[in-house]
Amino acid sequence: MSDLVFKMLEAGTTPLPNLILQHYRQIGLADEEMMLVVHLLGFKMEGNLFPTIHQLEERMSADAAGIVKMLQRLVQQQYISIEEEVDSSTGIRSEWYCFVPLHKKIVLLLEQTGEKKQNDEKREGIAKNLYAIFEEEFGRPLSPIESENLAMWLDQDGYSEQLIMAALREAVISGKLFFRYIDRILFEWHRNNIRTPQQAREYSLKFRKHQRGERTVFQPGISAAAAASAVPQEFPFYNWLEEDSES
Repeated sequence: MSDLVFKMLEAGTTPLPNLILQHYRQIGLADEEMMLVVHLLGFKMEGNLFPTIHQLEERMSADAAGIVKMLQRLVQQQYISIEEEVDSSTGIRSEWYCFVPLHKKIVLLLEQTGEKKQNDEKREGIAKNLYAIFEEEFGRPLSPIESENLAMWLDQDGYSEQLIMAALREAVISGKLFFRYIDRILFEWHRNNIRTPQQAREYSLKFRKHQRGERTVFQPGISAAAAASAVPQEFPFYNWLEEDSES
Protein backbone atom coordinates (compact mmCIF):
# COMPACT_ATOMS: atom_id res chain seq x y z
CA MET A 1 0.00 0.00 0.00
CA SER A 2 2.79 2.42 0.91
CA ASP A 3 4.48 1.68 -2.43
CA LEU A 4 1.32 2.64 -4.29
CA VAL A 5 1.03 5.88 -2.34
CA PHE A 6 4.66 6.67 -3.05
CA LYS A 7 4.15 5.89 -6.72
CA MET A 8 1.12 8.20 -6.79
CA LEU A 9 3.13 11.03 -5.27
CA GLU A 10 5.99 10.40 -7.67
CA ALA A 11 3.61 10.69 -10.62
CA GLY A 12 3.14 14.37 -9.73
CA THR A 13 0.11 16.56 -10.37
CA THR A 14 -1.28 18.43 -13.32
CA PRO A 15 -1.65 22.16 -12.61
CA LEU A 16 -4.83 23.60 -14.04
CA PRO A 17 -5.94 27.19 -13.32
CA ASN A 18 -9.30 27.24 -11.58
CA LEU A 19 -10.43 30.03 -13.90
CA ILE A 20 -10.26 27.59 -16.81
CA LEU A 21 -12.38 25.05 -14.92
CA GLN A 22 -14.84 27.75 -13.93
CA HIS A 23 -15.29 29.27 -17.38
CA TYR A 24 -14.45 26.70 -20.06
CA ARG A 25 -18.12 26.26 -20.96
CA GLN A 26 -18.52 30.02 -21.41
CA ILE A 27 -15.76 30.07 -24.02
CA GLY A 28 -17.42 27.24 -25.92
CA LEU A 29 -15.61 24.08 -24.77
CA ALA A 30 -17.59 20.90 -24.27
CA ASP A 31 -16.88 18.66 -21.26
CA GLU A 32 -15.11 16.01 -23.37
CA GLU A 33 -12.98 18.68 -25.07
CA MET A 34 -12.00 20.06 -21.69
CA MET A 35 -11.03 16.56 -20.59
CA LEU A 36 -8.82 16.29 -23.66
CA VAL A 37 -7.13 19.57 -22.69
CA VAL A 38 -6.54 18.18 -19.19
CA HIS A 39 -4.87 15.08 -20.63
CA LEU A 40 -2.71 17.19 -22.93
CA LEU A 41 -1.59 19.16 -19.89
CA GLY A 42 -0.99 15.93 -18.02
CA PHE A 43 1.29 14.62 -20.78
CA LYS A 44 3.09 17.96 -20.78
CA MET A 45 3.87 17.59 -17.06
CA GLU A 46 5.26 14.16 -17.84
CA GLY A 47 7.59 15.65 -20.42
CA ASN A 48 5.57 14.53 -23.44
CA LEU A 49 4.74 17.77 -25.24
CA PHE A 50 3.11 16.14 -28.26
CA PRO A 51 1.36 12.86 -27.33
CA THR A 52 0.16 10.61 -30.12
CA ILE A 53 -3.47 9.88 -30.82
CA HIS A 54 -2.92 6.34 -29.56
CA GLN A 55 -1.51 7.62 -26.26
CA LEU A 56 -4.50 9.90 -25.79
CA GLU A 57 -6.89 7.11 -26.72
CA GLU A 58 -5.43 4.91 -23.97
CA ARG A 59 -6.43 7.47 -21.33
CA MET A 60 -9.77 8.59 -22.69
CA SER A 61 -13.10 6.92 -23.38
CA ALA A 62 -13.25 8.56 -26.82
CA ASP A 63 -11.98 6.61 -29.81
CA ALA A 64 -9.19 7.75 -32.12
CA ALA A 65 -11.56 9.35 -34.65
CA GLY A 66 -13.30 11.32 -31.91
CA ILE A 67 -10.00 12.52 -30.47
CA VAL A 68 -8.77 13.62 -33.90
CA LYS A 69 -12.01 15.52 -34.49
CA MET A 70 -11.73 17.27 -31.13
CA LEU A 71 -8.09 18.18 -31.69
CA GLN A 72 -8.94 19.64 -35.09
CA ARG A 73 -11.66 21.79 -33.59
CA LEU A 74 -9.45 22.94 -30.71
CA VAL A 75 -6.80 24.07 -33.18
CA GLN A 76 -9.18 25.53 -35.78
CA GLN A 77 -11.16 27.47 -33.16
CA GLN A 78 -7.90 28.67 -31.58
CA TYR A 79 -8.22 27.06 -28.17
CA ILE A 80 -4.76 25.54 -28.59
CA SER A 81 -2.05 25.79 -31.22
CA ILE A 82 0.59 23.42 -32.55
CA GLU A 83 4.04 24.96 -32.46
CA GLU A 84 7.18 23.53 -34.01
CA GLU A 85 10.90 24.10 -34.12
CA VAL A 86 13.88 22.54 -35.84
CA ASP A 87 17.04 21.69 -33.91
CA SER A 88 19.83 23.59 -35.63
CA SER A 89 22.41 20.92 -34.83
CA THR A 90 20.46 17.76 -35.65
CA GLY A 91 17.83 19.07 -38.04
CA ILE A 92 15.17 17.18 -36.06
CA ARG A 93 11.74 18.80 -36.10
CA SER A 94 9.77 18.80 -32.88
CA GLU A 95 6.19 19.84 -32.20
CA TRP A 96 4.22 20.66 -29.09
CA TYR A 97 0.79 21.81 -28.01
CA CYS A 98 0.64 25.43 -26.88
CA PHE A 99 -2.07 26.56 -24.46
CA VAL A 100 -1.54 30.32 -24.72
CA PRO A 101 -4.63 30.74 -26.99
CA LEU A 102 -6.77 29.07 -24.33
CA HIS A 103 -5.45 31.42 -21.66
CA LYS A 104 -6.11 34.42 -23.91
CA LYS A 105 -9.72 33.33 -24.42
CA ILE A 106 -10.25 33.10 -20.68
CA VAL A 107 -8.66 36.52 -20.11
CA LEU A 108 -10.82 38.08 -22.87
CA LEU A 109 -13.95 36.53 -21.37
CA LEU A 110 -13.14 37.93 -17.93
CA GLU A 111 -12.42 41.37 -19.38
CA GLN A 112 -15.68 41.39 -21.31
CA THR A 113 -17.59 40.16 -18.26
CA GLY A 114 -16.06 42.89 -16.12
CA GLU A 115 -16.78 45.53 -18.74
CA LYS A 116 -20.37 44.36 -19.11
CA LYS A 117 -20.82 44.48 -15.35
CA GLN A 118 -19.48 48.02 -15.24
CA ASN A 119 -21.75 49.08 -18.11
CA ASP A 120 -24.76 47.46 -16.43
CA GLU A 121 -23.98 49.20 -13.16
CA LYS A 122 -23.50 52.50 -14.98
CA ARG A 123 -26.80 52.09 -16.85
CA GLU A 124 -28.55 51.15 -13.63
CA GLY A 125 -27.19 54.31 -12.02
CA ILE A 126 -28.36 56.39 -14.98
CA ALA A 127 -31.83 54.87 -14.77
CA LYS A 128 -32.08 55.55 -11.03
CA ASN A 129 -30.98 59.13 -11.61
CA LEU A 130 -33.60 59.63 -14.32
CA TYR A 131 -36.33 58.05 -12.21
CA ALA A 132 -35.53 60.44 -9.36
CA ILE A 133 -35.54 63.51 -11.64
CA PHE A 134 -38.78 62.51 -13.35
CA GLU A 135 -40.48 61.85 -10.02
CA GLU A 136 -39.27 65.22 -8.73
CA GLU A 137 -40.62 67.01 -11.81
CA PHE A 138 -43.91 65.13 -11.79
CA GLY A 139 -44.23 65.63 -8.03
CA ARG A 140 -45.18 61.99 -7.49
CA PRO A 141 -43.80 58.46 -7.87
CA LEU A 142 -43.84 57.12 -11.41
CA SER A 143 -46.41 54.48 -12.22
CA PRO A 144 -45.20 51.00 -13.29
CA ILE A 145 -46.11 51.82 -16.91
CA GLU A 146 -44.19 55.10 -16.78
CA SER A 147 -41.17 53.37 -15.26
CA GLU A 148 -41.30 50.76 -17.99
CA ASN A 149 -41.58 53.50 -20.60
CA LEU A 150 -38.50 55.21 -19.21
CA ALA A 151 -36.57 51.92 -19.22
CA MET A 152 -37.58 51.31 -22.84
CA TRP A 153 -36.23 54.73 -23.88
CA LEU A 154 -32.85 53.71 -22.47
CA ASP A 155 -32.66 50.02 -23.32
CA GLN A 156 -34.70 49.51 -26.48
CA ASP A 157 -34.72 52.90 -28.16
CA GLY A 158 -31.16 53.69 -27.11
CA TYR A 159 -31.84 57.33 -26.17
CA SER A 160 -29.08 58.86 -24.06
CA GLU A 161 -29.71 60.20 -20.58
CA GLN A 162 -28.91 63.71 -21.83
CA LEU A 163 -31.42 63.50 -24.67
CA ILE A 164 -34.17 62.22 -22.37
CA MET A 165 -33.41 65.09 -19.99
CA ALA A 166 -33.64 67.52 -22.89
CA ALA A 167 -37.04 66.11 -23.86
CA LEU A 168 -38.21 66.42 -20.26
CA ARG A 169 -37.02 70.02 -20.22
CA GLU A 170 -38.94 70.68 -23.44
CA ALA A 171 -42.08 69.25 -21.88
CA VAL A 172 -41.61 71.26 -18.68
CA ILE A 173 -41.19 74.64 -20.38
CA SER A 174 -44.06 73.81 -22.75
CA GLY A 175 -46.35 73.04 -19.81
CA LYS A 176 -47.13 69.57 -21.19
CA LEU A 177 -45.69 67.27 -18.57
CA PHE A 178 -46.90 63.83 -19.54
CA PHE A 179 -45.14 60.81 -20.97
CA ARG A 180 -46.92 60.71 -24.30
CA TYR A 181 -45.70 64.20 -25.06
CA ILE A 182 -42.10 63.39 -24.05
CA ASP A 183 -42.19 60.18 -26.08
CA ARG A 184 -43.37 62.11 -29.14
CA ILE A 185 -40.53 64.61 -28.72
CA LEU A 186 -37.97 61.83 -28.56
CA PHE A 187 -39.51 60.10 -31.57
CA GLU A 188 -39.47 63.32 -33.57
CA TRP A 189 -35.85 63.97 -32.68
CA HIS A 190 -34.84 60.43 -33.57
CA ARG A 191 -36.65 60.63 -36.90
CA ASN A 192 -34.71 63.80 -37.69
CA ASN A 193 -31.37 62.32 -36.58
CA ILE A 194 -31.20 64.43 -33.43
CA ARG A 195 -28.74 62.78 -31.05
CA THR A 196 -27.51 65.50 -28.68
CA PRO A 197 -29.21 68.15 -26.50
CA GLN A 198 -27.52 70.87 -28.55
CA GLN A 199 -29.00 69.49 -31.78
CA ALA A 200 -32.36 69.24 -30.04
CA ARG A 201 -32.26 72.89 -28.98
CA GLU A 202 -31.34 74.02 -32.48
CA TYR A 203 -34.10 71.89 -33.97
CA SER A 204 -36.73 73.20 -31.55
CA LEU A 205 -35.82 76.82 -32.32
CA LYS A 206 -36.85 76.28 -35.93
CA PHE A 207 -40.44 76.05 -34.76
CA ARG A 208 -40.37 79.17 -32.60
CA LYS A 209 -41.07 82.50 -34.21
CA HIS A 210 -39.81 84.79 -31.46
CA GLN A 211 -37.04 84.64 -28.89
CA ARG A 212 -37.72 87.40 -26.44
CA GLY A 213 -36.45 87.29 -22.92
CA GLU A 214 -34.33 84.64 -21.36
CA ARG A 215 -35.18 81.00 -21.78
CA THR A 216 -36.18 79.13 -18.69
CA VAL A 217 -33.25 77.15 -17.33
CA PHE A 218 -34.41 73.66 -16.50
CA GLN A 219 -33.52 72.53 -13.01
CA PRO A 220 -34.71 69.42 -11.20
CA GLY A 221 -37.37 70.43 -8.73
CA ILE A 222 -38.99 73.20 -10.78
CA SER A 223 -42.64 72.38 -11.29
CA ALA A 224 -44.26 72.49 -14.70
CA ALA A 225 -46.44 75.45 -13.70
CA ALA A 226 -43.49 77.45 -12.40
CA ALA A 227 -41.47 76.73 -15.50
CA ALA A 228 -44.28 77.74 -17.81
CA SER A 229 -45.00 80.97 -15.89
CA ALA A 230 -41.33 81.96 -16.09
CA VAL A 231 -41.50 82.08 -19.90
CA PRO A 232 -42.91 85.22 -21.58
CA GLN A 233 -46.40 84.64 -22.94
CA GLU A 234 -45.38 85.82 -26.38
CA PHE A 235 -42.74 83.05 -26.61
CA PRO A 236 -44.41 80.41 -28.78
CA PHE A 237 -43.62 76.74 -28.21
CA TYR A 238 -43.65 74.09 -30.86
CA ASN A 239 -46.56 71.74 -30.18
CA TRP A 240 -45.06 68.27 -30.49
CA LEU A 241 -48.56 66.78 -30.29
CA GLU A 242 -50.29 68.90 -32.87
CA GLU A 243 -53.30 66.65 -32.92
CA ASP A 244 -53.39 66.20 -29.17
CA SER A 245 -55.87 68.33 -27.26
CA GLU A 246 -54.28 67.67 -23.86
CA SER A 247 -52.61 70.59 -22.12
